Amino acid sequence: MAASTIRVLAAAFLIFAMVCVPIESGAAGASGVLRHSAAVSDSNALIAEVRVSLVGPASVFVEYDNPLAGRYRTRLGTAATEHAIPIVRLRPESTYDYTVFTVNRADESEPVRGPGGSFTTGALPKLLASVFTTATGRSSQPLILSDYRIERRGAYFLFWDEVGALVWYLDVAESGAVARVPGQEIYLFVPTSGGLKQFTPLGKVTDLAGDLLNKAHDDLVPLEAGRVILPVSNASGDFGRGDQRRRFLYDDLAIWHSATGRIEEVWSPREAWDILDPAQHWEPVDTEGVVEWTHLNAASVGERGNLLLSLGNRSQVVSLTPDYELEWQIHGPKSDYEFPDPTDRFYGQHTASQLANGNVLLFDNGRGRPDAEGGAYSRALELRLNEAAGTAVKVWEYRPKPDIYTPAAGSAYRLDSGNTLVSFGRRPREYAQAPLVVVEADANGDEAFRVETVQLRGSLWQYRAYGGIEAIYGETMLRPPAAFVQRPPAVRLHYERMTRIAAATFDLYLDGNFLVYAKAPCVTEDVALPFFLHVYSKKRYVLADDQREAGFEERDFKFFQHGMRWQDRCHAEVPLPRFEIGRIATGQIAAEGGATAVRDGTNESPASAAWRVDVALAPAP
Repeated sequence: MAASTIRVLAAAFLIFAMVCVPIESGAAGASGVLRHSAAVSDSNALIAEVRVSLVGPASVFVEYDNPLAGRYRTRLGTAATEHAIPIVRLRPESTYDYTVFTVNRADESEPVRGPGGSFTTGALPKLLASVFTTATGRSSQPLILSDYRIERRGAYFLFWDEVGALVWYLDVAESGAVARVPGQEIYLFVPTSGGLKQFTPLGKVTDLAGDLLNKAHDDLVPLEAGRVILPVSNASGDFGRGDQRRRFLYDDLAIWHSATGRIEEVWSPREAWDILDPAQHWEPVDTEGVVEWTHLNAASVGERGNLLLSLGNRSQVVSLTPDYELEWQIHGPKSDYEFPDPTDRFYGQHTASQLANGNVLLFDNGRGRPDAEGGAYSRALELRLNEAAGTAVKVWEYRPKPDIYTPAAGSAYRLDSGNTLVSFGRRPREYAQAPLVVVEADANGDEAFRVETVQLRGSLWQYRAYGGIEAIYGETMLRPPAAFVQRPPAVRLHYERMTRIAAATFDLYLDGNFLVYAKAPCVTEDVALPFFLHVYSKKRYVLADDQREAGFEERDFKFFQHGMRWQDRCHAEVPLPRFEIGRIATGQIAAEGGATAVRDGTNESPASAAWRVDVALAPAP
């Protein structure tokens, strides 16, 4: 056979073989994919990127899947030969399979399935990894956005999916009120210290604040044409004489024009009320001679284009006309509406909004609520206003059992599903480590969904929680997530690393400067009784004057101030004093009011203890 003939046959065979070989990552087939790869971001464990190289220009989307987290599709990109496709809505430390699809025309009716691969997300940052989350039920919202602050240690914005799994985070210096810009994948937020910033779903943060915007605080409402409504702090001159001299702080309403950076003040309480009239003050906060008169903490647009403003320090909701004229005010000084039932009143409220039926929905913090009206508790509250009768009447509320008291922050928003998303934000200082709670409540005031977060060694604060968001970065859900499988925090519950000091109803461990209580199995009744904790110093002179005779510092607590329940386990961590500890006496008080000390010469314990242990601590090596 001639050499030329052999060369022709060899070439033909090679072409045949190339057509029949299965398409690998580097081979182009009907999809036109030459190469593809996936990698997780170095700066964010829950953001990945799939890179795709094509033979010729085409549009591309990616489907990605995890058996528990669900299946999703990215948006369709523009036609090109090189694509970098962001992947979001991911759970930590989870493996996802992905498949590349190409589309050679504008519609997606005939996408061509291409090759695929997998990637595994990373671990959460240390602070978030120590967060313990429990969730029950299923939200009507595909995503819930909230902030999460661990005081003096860090702050984040978070997305949870509909079963309470964390699927996105953004590390920020300060969190605060946040709102999505209409028609854009940009979020504006007002940090707690003031100002205005924006972030994108891919984690880019930009500071927008000028000198005037640095006074913005608490809330924002994006409008059309790049305008944003903002409360802006202002201060009056000093009034009064001598010890009665005060400076007043109040909040104007302003509109920021993003195109020009101009800020336009459109309403001031000074124009509506006399700041020196005692009848125009309700519960102002006086801090070192500065009286915060109004504290405008929320704004929203009503059904008629009117604006509802929440003035927390006046315990008052007001409505402004579209031309920014005061039209009515509820509760607080000079209310236009009476409350036939005094228990329908609200105190120190947040997030007032007007519903389509004209009712007013708000988060009633309950700060300063009289004992005759129920005292300190928080709730979501819906009021019907009868303009002819001049009355305001409760028509719906969500009040958790047992009560939760949130003196600051918190939110209540009506969802398109008809349910209400309620966030119980900052807890009183004595409950600073109690769980942060977000609930979706139905029309009957029952819980359809509840998520709680605990950070056992940090004081927590959550400003608000938001629904109404379908996607983080244009992704489409193809299969919803399965129920969230709870896992203990990554840096907790490792008892083998702790020093066990006692075995009792609760086992006791030392973990650094923390006393750890652990019990399994554990039921609700096990943590219903309060705990007593007496920490004895080896040197009495280091104790406070009122503690020296007894010789101990009292650190009594209720379980959920320092603890959490996970599956059938109860776990609490209580910080110990920094002095040199001689021994610890602890247990649970069998009856409320039974904390009267009984001294037997060596021991001191409540008069009636359900159980107790007394442990002498060995000196440190």
